[in-house]
Amino acid sequence: MRILILVLLCLVSGQLYSQTPVQSVRGRVTDADSRTGLPGANVILLNSQPLAGAITDADGYFVLTGVPVGRQSLKVTYMGYKPVIQPEILVTSGKEVFLALELEEEVLQAKEVEIKAGVEKDKPLNIMGMVSARSFTVEESRRYAGSADDPMRAVSNFAGVASSADISSNEIIIRGNSPKGLLWRVDGVDIPNPNHYAFVGTSGGGITMFSSQVLTNSDFYTAAFPAEYGNALSGVFDMRFRNGNTSRHEFALQVGIQGIDLSAEGPISREGKASYLFNYRYSILAFLGYIDPEMKNKIPSYQDLSFKINLPAGKAGTFALVGIGGISRSKYIPERDSLAWETLEDRSESLLNNQMGALALTHQASLSRSTYVRSYLSGTINTIDSYYGLLGSGYEVIPQDSVMQSNWRFSAGTMLNHKFGSRHVNRTGVRFTRMFFDTRLQAVNPVDGIFSEVYAGKGNTDLVQAYTESKFELNQALTLDVGLNFMYFLLNRHASVEPRAALRWQISPKHAVSAGYGNHAQAEDAGLYLAEVPVTGEVSVQPNRRLNFSRAHHFVLGYDFVPKPWLRFKTEAYYQYLYSVPVLPGSYFSMINSAGLYYNDSLVNTGTGRNVGVDLTLEQFLVKGFYYLATVSLFDSRYKGGDGIERNTRFNTHYVVNLLAGKEWTVR
Repeated sequence: MRILILVLLCLVSGQLYSQTPVQSVRGRVTDADSRTGLPGANVILLNSQPLAGAITDADGYFVLTGVPVGRQSLKVTYMGYKPVIQPEILVTSGKEVFLALELEEEVLQAKEVEIKAGVEKDKPLNIMGMVSARSFTVEESRRYAGSADDPMRAVSNFAGVASSADISSNEIIIRGNSPKGLLWRVDGVDIPNPNHYAFVGTSGGGITMFSSQVLTNSDFYTAAFPAEYGNALSGVFDMRFRNGNTSRHEFALQVGIQGIDLSAEGPISREGKASYLFNYRYSILAFLGYIDPEMKNKIPSYQDLSFKINLPAGKAGTFALVGIGGISRSKYIPERDSLAWETLEDRSESLLNNQMGALALTHQASLSRSTYVRSYLSGTINTIDSYYGLLGSGYEVIPQDSVMQSNWRFSAGTMLNHKFGSRHVNRTGVRFTRMFFDTRLQAVNPVDGIFSEVYAGKGNTDLVQAYTESKFELNQALTLDVGLNFMYFLLNRHASVEPRAALRWQISPKHAVSAGYGNHAQAEDAGLYLAEVPVTGEVSVQPNRRLNFSRAHHFVLGYDFVPKPWLRFKTEAYYQYLYSVPVLPGSYFSMINSAGLYYNDSLVNTGTGRNVGVDLTLEQFLVKGFYYLATVSLFDSRYKGGDGIERNTRFNTHYVVNLLAGKEWTVR
């Protein structure tokens, strides 16, 4: 009898062990234009036997339980909307999946048209983005070769994007433009450069200040971006934080080359959809300082915290509190034995402390099924403390340069989105930013060799932005987007009116052409305008207070070919003319080549530049465990400084070639 029971237990345990682990997939289906939930939408788990699915509730939410772990695909359909397929979703046993799915309303035609579900994995989340734009997933930033789980490094794989020659920097160079021309945005709020070890005005740094654990799908633009993005010349990195799990508490520990990640998320209240999401990260290299005290002076260290608290309030809309904060420190102590000096670095002493923080309160409310309003209040801070010196023959430290800078910004904005039926959507908004600035630069005078103050400044000013843009579905094949951005700089009363337009013609399900134009303007860092240069005694001047915006015309022509749902070829030709660029009269110097450092001479807005090139992309999205991305960018980037002579910009590498591929195997 005992033997029989033992055999039965072995059989049962064997059956339990062989069962496939399952997980829940949750999400929300919304109208892409109005952001309202779509009740009664069908969500089907493809290739399931028997066929599994769910129907969204009154607010557009759904849940699929018992989904086998591994790669899964969903199909979403709703009457009057274009069906969508969400392919190759990674379902794991340790964490639930939440998907934000947006459907576009179908333009009705007189004759009956067969509508097929489409896979548009790289289509931007912003409905106004139709040229030089793509969306990418957090998963892509994790599995792309060389990205090191860093979304900033992941975009360097895209066509038209080059990374810095310094592999320790994730600087983003777009189509030959200066990295400082990039706009950073999180959840609709403009933020400072979110990188550890970032210097004045650059887009680069050593590592992103937040983990990919908090991100959801995000957009990246390389030219002619929509009218809602202002004060940028080269591109836009529009990131979004995801909401925390609303059904159960989840905790995760991740150890990698970037650091140690601790994250937590879950529901604030079981009765509603309120949730929290936190992530803290500490540099893994910094632990070496606890093992060997001498390493504290040689190994950089950093830590950061990111969070999002999502608070739905019924008819009052949804409130969210989003925060990013990071501290980074890098210090190098020189070799004290002169006999061991072989390079200049051996006798160099350097320090770089960098802090960045951003806190935003956002609110979104639906005024009707076709209208919603989104508003925000935010505050940001960015401080830099940098020092560099050399040991002299008597082992004394001879200072070479020192920078101390603090920037604070307080901003508020609101945007109204209204859908005029299935053919016309309009967005109109306004932003106001109050900027505070305090800086001091000291350096060795090249003439007399004396370490003295180059400039210093302290003050505040304001920037006002307004925009309106509309998307028109002219018919099922033709889409037009037009908009206007306006900027006004109160410090010197300069204004900028910037028209934007894009047109896309879907010739057939496999072929599409697009064209776009954008006029863009960008103010320099406030320190360039407000910095005071000493003249004699206590007398000082602000030589660049009256400087105008730098400006650019962007022209783009593109072609898309999609032979298979999972295979895409894209090419874009572009021409960019930069003008009104600050330059030094009679000199080769131009802010086109500057990383954002301040200049203590009087600059004038007479510089020009041009970027011309073509980008080619061949991409297979993940299918059956295999994917690849091949890009080729051929371009020429030139400028004219204050002397009127045309030269190569410092970013003109003429070509960028990128190839990556990956294969997944399911072991168990």
